[in-house]
Amino acid sequence: MTASSVADGVQRRSLAYWRDLVFSRLVPALFFSVFLARQLLFTWAGLHSIHQPTDYLFVLQQLLALAYFTMLVVLYSTRLPKRGTDHRAAVVFIAFTGTFSAIVAPFLPGGERREGLVLVADLVATAGLAYSVWGLAYLRRSFSIIPEARRLVIGGPYGLSRHPVYLGEIVTAVGINLATAGWLGALAIVYFIACELLRIRWEERVLAGAFPDDYPPYALRVPRYFPNPFRART
Repeated sequence: MTASSVADGVQRRSLAYWRDLVFSRLVPALFFSVFLARQLLFTWAGLHSIHQPTDYLFVLQQLLALAYFTMLVVLYSTRLPKRGTDHRAAVVFIAFTGTFSAIVAPFLPGGERREGLVLVADLVATAGLAYSVWGLAYLRRSFSIIPEARRLVIGGPYGLSRHPVYLGEIVTAVGINLATAGWLGALAIVYFIACELLRIRWEERVLAGAFPDDYPPYALRVPRYFPNPFRART
């Protein structure tokens, strides 16, 4: 092997390293840092506006959201190298537009506050956030918006269903918009759920390709969508 070929190999690895560092770690971490800073302000305001028992539920929801965005920033910054991915243009488009549709849904016009649903909405959103945080705590450095495989996680909530983070995010999005969304917000949530279901299918194909000996038995043992502790233990 010549010195020039070695130098070319080092350069290629270096370019790949910096591309991964910037676009797969730094940019997503900075993006979610904006939501983390916003959530810090919401949490601080919530802690100073407790006047009745139901306010404690709202504060808990804000603390869980703070934990969620903090974990996203940290996990994106320290992600493991990917072992498989699906970077088709349609897949990337669905992954990112689906995520953004859930973010913008509460801000779309046409909604109104339905007081009779506020408590139910807060309970649903809090449960969804708690499940998402639990899932992220086990997924850790394997998190990604685009379908990718880094390691096979089967413990904790992943022993109950195969996609607890997606499930938690869907429940959270429904809860956050349940008491306020108009028809535009409802359409955004429907689109978000459809995108999540597509991402689940694509991600499973990537995982099956990256872990051909381990993922198929896991998929047979653990349900795809909803937790089933009895089936997971058989």
